[in-house]
Amino acid sequence: MTIQFLVYAAIQLGLFVWLVRIYRWSGAAAALLLIVPQFFLFYDNFMVAIGSFIGIGDTLKALSWPRFWVHWLAGMWLIIACGSILRLAEFKWAENKLVMASFCVLTVGLMFHDLPNFWSVDLYPVCESDTVRYTSRVAAGMSCTDPSFAIRQRDTPLAVILACYVVILTGAVLLVGRRWPWLWLGGVLMLTTATVPALRAMKLDNFGEVLIAGSAIWTIAHFAGRRRARAPARPALSVA
Repeated sequence: MTIQFLVYAAIQLGLFVWLVRIYRWSGAAAALLLIVPQFFLFYDNFMVAIGSFIGIGDTLKALSWPRFWVHWLAGMWLIIACGSILRLAEFKWAENKLVMASFCVLTVGLMFHDLPNFWSVDLYPVCESDTVRYTSRVAAGMSCTDPSFAIRQRDTPLAVILACYVVILTGAVLLVGRRWPWLWLGGVLMLTTATVPALRAMKLDNFGEVLIAGSAIWTIAHFAGRRRARAPARPALSVA
């Protein structure tokens, strides 16, 4: 399983580099919004992959907290990015300030929903296969220190599930209106891997994150590239 998470981390890092490059040449707001969440998708998988080398203790626990902090605060920025993608795809109705405000309000609402996690959730060591990680939920028999210990805390996946639905709906609009199916497909696969217990047990929900992130970044690159291609060329500077 360590190799599995190393592969996920490598792909997420590659997607992060691609996203930064897209923002540099396009200046797309959607790309800027996803830079921080995308980096921590890499960080999340990388910390799980190297947890067994660090070992149980305060060091691994301290390094694990940012995985959750950024998820609770920045993970929902994908919703605002969806609104920005619709503008990038040149849907005129998406230019309406009330439409964009609805994406922002939903994002902020979900951030406030997850805010209590900062003082109500703790992390516990979990040993699974050859991995060691700190997490907020411990199934029976998974604790590294006490096989009988199990806990399920407040951090519900409501925000993640709603974000998936926003991505799916945004993708459906792009599929119908622009014949671009990939964002919709990425959202459907993420929701499937996050909600089907058998797939979660195989850690394919992390692969679902690869797919939804990749589809969003590819979508931004596609529509930003189309807009750039139609932009009038700058006149060449003449040298007297």
